[in-house]
Formats: sequence, C-alpha cells, structure tokens
Amino acid sequence: MFSDAFLRKLDVLALGARNRAHGQLRGMHRSRRVGTGMVFADYRPYAEGDDIRHIDWGIYLRMDRLILRLFEEEADQPVYLFVDSSLSMDFGAPNKLDYARRLAGALGYVALLNHDRVNVCSFAESLGDMLPTRRGKNQAPQIFRFLGSIRAQGRTSLSSALRRYFAAPRTRGLVVVISDFLDPAGVEEAVAVLRRFRHDVALVHVISPEEADPRLPEEAVLVDVEEGSATEVEITPGLLTAYRATFERHAQDIEGYCRKYGWGYARAMTDVPLEDVVLKALREEGLLR
Repeated sequence: MFSDAFLRKLDVLALGARNRAHGQLRGMHRSRRVGTGMVFADYRPYAEGDDIRHIDWGIYLRMDRLILRLFEEEADQPVYLFVDSSLSMDFGAPNKLDYARRLAGALGYVALLNHDRVNVCSFAESLGDMLPTRRGKNQAPQIFRFLGSIRAQGRTSLSSALRRYFAAPRTRGLVVVISDFLDPAGVEEAVAVLRRFRHDVALVHVISPEEADPRLPEEAVLVDVEEGSATEVEITPGLLTAYRATFERHAQDIEGYCRKYGWGYARAMTDVPLEDVVLKALREEGLLR
C-alpha cells in the first residue's frame, strides 16, 4: 500500500487528540485517569488505603501532613476509521475509493505506532465489512489487507452506518470518517450520534477535481451512479458556474459544522499527492502531529 520511504515518514508522527484519552491500556495519550504517570497533575490529602509510595515526604517533614503527589497516566486511545465504500466513491482518476483506502491506511498505521486500538469499518447503505480491534505495529499488514479488500457498492447512508455501529457500547475515542459526503440525507443528522456520545471527530472530505470543476459537452446525459436515474442536461456557462458554487457551499457547510463543535475537517483532493495530504493538510488540521 505504501513505499518504505513513506512509512519511515509516518514513523515519526502521532495522532493528535483534542480530548483526553479514555483507554484502559498504556499508550501515548494523556488520560483522564490520575495515577503514576510522568506528568505531575495535582496534590491531595492522604486517605486510608492510598499507596504510601505516592506520599510527598518533603511536605510531611515540613508540615507534618500526609499529602499525595498525583500524576497523569498515559493511556491508549480507541480509533474508529470509517471508509465510505458507496458507488459514488468509485469515481475519478485517481479513484476516490483507492485514495480513501490509502488515507485510512496511513492513519491506521500511525495509530498502531501509538499503541492505540484501531477499528476499521467500511460503509455504504449501512455498515459494511468490519475489522476487529487491532493493536501494535505488527498488525499493520492486516489493516492494509482489509482496506485493499474493500469494494464499492450500494448507496450512501452515513447515518444508518454510524447508528448501527454505535448502538453497541463503545469506549469514547477518535472517530475519523473518510468520505465524499454525497449523502442525500446530509451530514449533520448522521454525525449527531458522535456528538451525543462526545467522541473526538475528524471528517476527511475526499473530492475528485472532476466533481469540483466538471468539464462537460454542451449536451450531456447525467447518470446518478447510486440511484441509476438519468437526466438530459443542456450545459451552459451559467449552469456550470451555479454548480461550482453549490459544490463549494456543500463543502463549506460540512466544514462549518465541524468548526462549530471543535471537530477536525480536511479536504483531500485526489489530484494532490497522498503524501502531501497526510504530511501537510492533516498535520495543519491537527489530526497528525
């Protein structure tokens, strides 16, 4: 999926987290739990049953009081990667689905390096194939193989997929949705479930240049690849201008929703080398650091 040179560049990166980690295992992220980590957090009075190894004996000698030194623990972070595999993703050169698979692979690889628990799912009308939780760098080939097996099929229903997946109890973590977001129901209702469970969220918007700025003859038959419906259209300069404005507004609405709730948003134009999107755009957005 990647060259050795690109993987070496990923080796020095880490996933950026806006919130404290809620994992139960040792990892690379600051946790909400206070324990015996390396980062000092606070003091509190000693209570019966506390570990005496955490007592600050310097304070005891000066003040004759038993005070505990508290440190933040570093925990792993659950990472949920959702890859849109609807038919609208099977479009463009480079192909949007292939681009999305490789984006997910890069993020999953970095998460494994961080000792995070990585979950990967495809979705279209509902949840598609799911790869059970993987942890540790040696699991990267399994994630790459799974992503390579994803094929485009069906319509888009992000809401159905997220509701079904998060109907089961899930540890709060980082949710990354990689999609073209061409969902007839829109995006806001779909991602509301993530807001309700207070996940850290990032949306990666995969766009083909042919979608943002189409080049069409004066007369064309436009076919909806997911619905199968066809429409004869007379292409005029005014129509193309209106389309470009509508498409840009669609992207800006998604970005605006993300900014409103402090979520990450990044555009991934498929004519931009993947390495530039990962090492520049995703880092500028704070998804990687």
